[in-house]
Amino acid sequence: MKKLIAAMLALLLLLGVSALAEAPARKAEFPDNTYVEMPSDYRDGVTQRGKVVIFVYDAQTPDGVAYKKSALVYLPYGYDPEDKETRYNVMYLMHGSGQNNMEFLKGIGAMSSTSMMLDAMIQKGRIEPMILVTPTFNVPGFDESYGANNFWYELENYLIPAFESQYNTYAMDVTPEGIHASRGHRAMGGFSMGSMCTWIVFTHCLDEIAYYMPVAGGFWGSSSAMGPAMQLAESVAAAGYTKDDFIIYAGCGGPGDIAYHGMNDLIDSMCTLTDTFVFCENFADGNLYYTQCNGGHSRVTVELTMYAGLPTFFDN
Repeated sequence: MKKLIAAMLALLLLLGVSALAEAPARKAEFPDNTYVEMPSDYRDGVTQRGKVVIFVYDAQTPDGVAYKKSALVYLPYGYDPEDKETRYNVMYLMHGSGQNNMEFLKGIGAMSSTSMMLDAMIQKGRIEPMILVTPTFNVPGFDESYGANNFWYELENYLIPAFESQYNTYAMDVTPEGIHASRGHRAMGGFSMGSMCTWIVFTHCLDEIAYYMPVAGGFWGSSSAMGPAMQLAESVAAAGYTKDDFIIYAGCGGPGDIAYHGMNDLIDSMCTLTDTFVFCENFADGNLYYTQCNGGHSRVTVELTMYAGLPTFFDN
């Protein structure tokens, strides 16, 4: 069933689920979801810089083909691997077509606009210190479509267990039970084809992840948006979850974004399925929000969506 859902979404979602679970321990208070523009000088004057490291891990395709992968990792200022008492929320953020794991973090020891934004958000108190992991859906010997369709399998079975066994996230252990228990402290996001990848991860990984940030990726414009919207809703019910068990903060780059119409139509269709998706201005009242910015189809839109949406993410 999972492979069927992934195949159907792969045809419909544009560049442009497991066991019954308890609802996450939601925050007592949420900031409003309403989009807030990041000031142009927001990254200036920051003195507490995080660092970027590389994480290498082994994985296999669903058919058992082994390969080695690497992800870049942003660690916030003050992260101490020996401090097991301090735990960090973690977001896995996927690049778009033709890109790789360096799209958001430029390499070991390097600063990027994304890492500098996180530095500023943390130092200025907009978000709690968090970890950002930027993997790639590219798999040696396979095309991009295959990788984006099947990344959920790698994420669930290899990346999350390998990474969170070494870094101080909220997973007390990396058994399926330990990862499930910490799902409210884990997010998945992505840009363009990475947004498609995020929607597919949603259909498979609700046991592991409660927060989602798809950006600038909806469905193929020649098809009805209701098909993928219903597939997303059906995956929630199939996994034993309800509308109280996840959060989606979606973004798009405005009319100049090639994914604009597809993304709008998908969100509009999701909003008609009110048993599963409840559009709201504050996540105390629902589970879905969608915003527009002026970043076009680019990394800028991802960063602006993160700036607006990350303060609403993660359980207490």
